[in-house]
Amino acid sequence: MKPTPRQVLSFIICSLLFLTQACQPAAPATTSPLSAGLSELSGTVGMKESSEADFAQAQAGMSLNVNGQVQTGEDGRVRLDLSSGTIIRLVPSTLFTLASNEPSGDGLATRLKMEVGKIFIILNGGSMDVETPSGVASVQGSYMMVEVDPITKDVYLTCLEGDCSASNPAGTIKFTDGQKTILFHAGPDGKYEAPELQDMTEEDFQAWLDENPEAKEVYNKYIANNRKPTATAVPPTAAPVVELTPASVACFKVIYPLDKDSLPFDGPINFQWESQPGALEYLVTFYFPDGTNAPFITSETELIRYMDTMPSGGEYLWDVAALGEGGNEICRASGGAFIKPSSLPQDLVEPKETEEKFACTSGQWDNPNAPCYCDPYGEGNPPYCDGGNGNGGPY
Repeated sequence: MKPTPRQVLSFIICSLLFLTQACQPAAPATTSPLSAGLSELSGTVGMKESSEADFAQAQAGMSLNVNGQVQTGEDGRVRLDLSSGTIIRLVPSTLFTLASNEPSGDGLATRLKMEVGKIFIILNGGSMDVETPSGVASVQGSYMMVEVDPITKDVYLTCLEGDCSASNPAGTIKFTDGQKTILFHAGPDGKYEAPELQDMTEEDFQAWLDENPEAKEVYNKYIANNRKPTATAVPPTAAPVVELTPASVACFKVIYPLDKDSLPFDGPINFQWESQPGALEYLVTFYFPDGTNAPFITSETELIRYMDTMPSGGEYLWDVAALGEGGNEICRASGGAFIKPSSLPQDLVEPKETEEKFACTSGQWDNPNAPCYCDPYGEGNPPYCDGGNGNGGPY
């Protein structure tokens, strides 16, 4: 049967509607809502969402949403499992903000903010930026540690595995397996220093192993692919060492520090020595006041160590052994002793007396020009002005 004009018109309209819908572009992918589940809590861990004014004690199983914050106390630790599959661990005295989650290429770009403390990131796909007071740390498919010094605001970064980068207004640096860098805070003139590449030390590797069970496999793989951690030969031992072994033969000399030099309480020190013909590497050993020692291997004739990593004040000893083929010792130079203060300079100032002692006569209480004067109507009178009436005066 021949279709009627009305039927033909209805068919055409339906066809146009179908084609219009079919040709519409696909709806844009929505951003996955970013959240983080809390677990492995110990000590004091506070949490607050963006709508809340104060931190409250966090509990395992709680969930942190975008713009929420976690703060750990001096004894606090917590694991955050992001909805993207990434793991973040916070150590004591850390303040952390879960900022945003945005589509980027084939994955998601997560952004965090960190004011102070230390976090370990085990990224599961995508990328992550960590905003700090001294620059931005970025990670892609990697294991990265970010630490912000609470006083200097310098940022210390280690990359256990993968692709890491760090940037500030002075420049950007990329680093990878077994490497680290520092983002120094702006100086008094507002200028920044460009970050420089360094090798992770055994202490850096140990920090990962102490805080992250997942790091063991990555560390073992790194060791298997490298003869040893680049900057350190063996982990510190507890063998008591009370004095240095004399130099095995006369050889190169130590340049800095010299015997009995006094070094600062914190900050970097560049330990330096002359080169030794035939040496392929140098074994630098520090002997702590408590009898422990920490050896480090480098191919350079210098080694930067941060005084912050040396646990106590007192007299430290150090020496340098030149190593040839097969790690055989050619000769050893004694660096003698160096002295580290027991605390920061401002902490060494003896406190002033809180009270002054005066031999006062009763008349001096009323004389504004006398050293013992007490104002009966004023505040802040010294304790000896209290005559027993609780107002700080003799009246």
